[in-house]
Amino acid sequence: VTLTLPRSARQPELEPGEAAGRPAAEGAAAHVLLVEDDEEVAALTRAMLDSLGFAVTHVASASGAMDALAGGAAFDIVFSDVMLPGGTSGLELARQLRQRRPELPVVLATGLVLAAAGARDEGFPLLLKPYRLEALSATLRDRVSRAVQGMTGLEVRCLDVTVAGLRHGWQQ
Repeated sequence: VTLTLPRSARQPELEPGEAAGRPAAEGAAAHVLLVEDDEEVAALTRAMLDSLGFAVTHVASASGAMDALAGGAAFDIVFSDVMLPGGTSGLELARQLRQRRPELPVVLATGLVLAAAGARDEGFPLLLKPYRLEALSATLRDRVSRAVQGMTGLEVRCLDVTVAGLRHGWQQ
C-alpha cells in the first residue's frame, strides 16, 4: 500500500537547543548539484537538502549537469536521478564524471529496482525512492567526507546531525 500525502510548507518542530539546517560539514555547507527532471521531486529534494544545510543547484538533465560543471561553479557532490531525459541516464552521467572528475562524488537515486542493480554493480552509492531524510543526510555527508579525506589525507569528523528530534552521530 502506498500513501501519498501533499508536501507541507511547515518546517518540522525542533527540540529546544537544536539548530535548523545544520551545516553539511564542519565550517561550511557542501554544494550539491541536484540532477532531477521531475519538478515535484526536485522541489521536495531541494527542500530536504536545504533543511540539512546543503547549498543546492538544480538542473533537469545530464547535459545540464555537464554544463553546470563546466561553468566553473564548485560542487562538492552530484546527486542524480538514474532515469533522465535527453539520452544520457544518471548512471551514464556518473560514469562520465568518474572518468573526468574522479574526485567529485556522485550519489544516484531511483525508484526502479532494475535500474538500481547497474548502479550498485558499478560501485555508485544509491538511494531507493522514496528515501528518508536521514538516509539522504547520511549518504551525502559520508560521500562528501570521504572525498575531503581523499583530497587532504585528513580524517574528517562531522557534527552530529539532528533531524526533527532524531540524533544521528556519525564519523568517518
